Amino acid sequence: MILFWILLAAMVLVGLAFLAPALLRSTDLKASDRDQQNVMIGRERLAELQADHAAGILSEAEYEQTKGELEQALLIDLEGGDEPDSPRESSRGGRATLLLSALFVVIATVTVYLYLGSPQMVDPEAMLAQQQSSEELPSVEEMMTALVERLKENPEDAEGWYLLGRTYMAMQDYQKAAFAFDKLNQLVSDQPSIMLALADALAMSSGGDMQGRPADLIRKAIKLAPEDQTALWLAGMVEDQSGNYPVALNHWRHLKTLITDDEESLQRVDMLIAGAERKLSASGQTDAIESAKVPASVVKAITARISLASDLAAKVDPDESLFIYARAMEGPRMPLAAVRMKVRDLPATVELSDTQAMVPGMNLSRFKQVVVGARISKSGNAIAASGDLLGEVSPVEVDGDAVVELVINSVLP
Repeated sequence: MILFWILLAAMVLVGLAFLAPALLRSTDLKASDRDQQNVMIGRERLAELQADHAAGILSEAEYEQTKGELEQALLIDLEGGDEPDSPRESSRGGRATLLLSALFVVIATVTVYLYLGSPQMVDPEAMLAQQQSSEELPSVEEMMTALVERLKENPEDAEGWYLLGRTYMAMQDYQKAAFAFDKLNQLVSDQPSIMLALADALAMSSGGDMQGRPADLIRKAIKLAPEDQTALWLAGMVEDQSGNYPVALNHWRHLKTLITDDEESLQRVDMLIAGAERKLSASGQTDAIESAKVPASVVKAITARISLASDLAAKVDPDESLFIYARAMEGPRMPLAAVRMKVRDLPATVELSDTQAMVPGMNLSRFKQVVVGARISKSGNAIAASGDLLGEVSPVEVDGDAVVELVINSVLP
């Protein structure tokens, strides 16, 4: 640390060495220049007098008198060095300025370094202490041992079992991961995500074979969470390994409608679908390829019947745009599904579903309840504006079978 401050002082002194000559010599040079100028002016004036005397312009007496006055004036100017603004006084002012500059440079340098720098980095003891503290972090094995000991003392710790299972999966120790997830599944029953994690660990510990208990867990999970992407993915693999290719194709086709915003996953699902279709063709079940559609029970759609209030009929034009939409109860107001029609089409019955999604990933099927509305736009724009006619109903159950009766009965202020 002392060496650092010595180097800092040396660098400051080097900087001041460049400033010192200018501060100490500037005033001396200024005074010397002034004397030299007075002498030169005197010589020029004397030469002029000599020329005038030779030309007869000045008499001998006038020439001698003027020459004496010039010499006296020059002498007075040269003796002015003893005045308070003489080079000696100015030199003392330069030294004072140098001293103030030195203090400013030192104070500014130290202040800025302490604020922006890292003084602790030049302290070997501080660096050693920091290094020792980092070396004291426990290893993965030590943390795992501590977690296992904690679970022995508290076997009801569901969060601990989950963490232990995920850690073993990351370490590719699938048998221990299956043991941890099995304990967790006993503590937290009927949780699709836990059953899927256990099934995955069991299958991996058996070389990828999903038959037996993994298949039972996955089939139970897909019934509890028919929209879960992991469940659909694994359920398709289970049925594919079991030879139930139409069912596998069914699961993967439904999965494809839920991951429209993930190109890599889409490509993998397309490969699985193509593989199932080839197996169906090879087995002579070509009809099953077309019939393996997503079951109607898992297709989510809303049917709405739209009409216009009679007292507003005179305020609209048949060619004005009509927007029918479903949006989330909370969050972004971007429609989850939308249909555009004309006022002349009223009354109308429409179906809103995932096929009309405005933004990839923002699908109607992701929500349990939504707002269903219809708006007549005076400007033809999709964005609501003053003067537009509106009708909305909320909340509307996405899984419901009833037809939503929607009446356009208000005017936007």
